[in-house]
Amino acid sequence: MLGKAPKGKMTRILYGSDFHGSEAVFRKFLSAGLQYEASALIVGGDVTGKAMVPIIHQGGGRYSGSVFGRKEEATTPEGLEKVKRIVNNVGFYPLVIEKQEAEALESDPQRMARRFEAEMCQRVREWLTLAREKLAPRSIQLYFMPGNDDYAVIDQVIAEFPEVRNPDMRRFQLAEEYELVGNANSNMTPWACPRDLPEEELEKKLAEVERLIRNPERTIAVLHVPPYESGLDTCPELDSNLKIVTQGGQVVMKAAGSPAVKAFLQRVSPMLSLHGHIHESAGHVRIGRTLAINAGSEYAEGILKAAIINLENGSLKGHLLVSG
Repeated sequence: MLGKAPKGKMTRILYGSDFHGSEAVFRKFLSAGLQYEASALIVGGDVTGKAMVPIIHQGGGRYSGSVFGRKEEATTPEGLEKVKRIVNNVGFYPLVIEKQEAEALESDPQRMARRFEAEMCQRVREWLTLAREKLAPRSIQLYFMPGNDDYAVIDQVIAEFPEVRNPDMRRFQLAEEYELVGNANSNMTPWACPRDLPEEELEKKLAEVERLIRNPERTIAVLHVPPYESGLDTCPELDSNLKIVTQGGQVVMKAAGSPAVKAFLQRVSPMLSLHGHIHESAGHVRIGRTLAINAGSEYAEGILKAAIINLENGSLKGHLLVSG
């Protein structure tokens, strides 16, 4: 077990990814950082949620909405806050609105998109404000990187917080001894997400990241997408209608990581690489000298999946995957 951080030159990292807007998971992440006395917290991408949930005023102080097909109702202010909390914790954005406003949003896709973007930005802004309150008094550094699901406007929100560092296409010093670089992109996915790139374009991005690195043996690479066929990138195969493929009643699994990322790790051999993107593939693997970790994600269940990593005197001392 990993308890309190040892004294001396030990540096402890808490890493998590793919929170997808879950209020419960992000708060657990901050609390875990304090509990384990981390020196730095690293978020590896996909920080925004996937949908808005209208909680419609039905008149007479009654509100109703639906989460994952389950109807949620409230008849008191306390009940309304409970419904909002349910929506927040699974990573969605609650919209407490009148029926007419809901209909107006549904009929205007551009207005809907603007509202969705505003909700995403507000959630990230609230998270980083909370992080500042919790981490700054203990001098804990936060590295907060978007992922392929996250729109470019999220970078602007992160930039509002000068004490928060966004590793995407940048290099930072971590605890003076280590370098930290990152990339938020992914290879192409079936959903054509905002930061998806063809492999050849991702390869060019990673070449830029490589040029930032001065000492690979002490480098931490935060790369949102995991390396191809590494065991950190195994997920269900989808058909052309985005339905899960089964054979003989069993889900067909496939590798969905990036060959460009795998080539980067084989070529550069950073000390540590941190990944996300594929929620089902929490684990670790050695690729040459590199220890590659995917913390996994169960954000919709409100479960924090994270990795605690200890560094000492310029090298890896130990790591542990945690869940709760």
